[in-house]
Amino acid sequence: MGLTPGCSAVIRYDRKVKLGRFLLIVLYMGYLVNAGLMLVLLPWSRAWGILLTRFPPATATLLDSPLIRGVLSAFGVLHLMLVAWELIYPTLLTPAPETKIESQNCDRP
Repeated sequence: MGLTPGCSAVIRYDRKVKLGRFLLIVLYMGYLVNAGLMLVLLPWSRAWGILLTRFPPATATLLDSPLIRGVLSAFGVLHLMLVAWELIYPTLLTPAPETKIESQNCDRP
């Protein structure tokens, strides 16, 4: 039994949705890794001091405190833990439940 004319459009739509979903996941994971590494490493590097020279003295003093640096690093670790969680328990990668359209009888090979 062959595919009906409307079925090829449904299959193409499914492929586009899967590709779009994959690209969104890659973008999300890339953000988490980059932001996590930046937040973990930047507050303890020399670049942090250079960055603080652009702020008013009171704000720079506050941001230079070890407590704030630790909070920023902890937030970075949280980002990296989200990456690890998604790799172990892939909630984003699980496919959405398929819905069958009653008006089209598609036989998928």
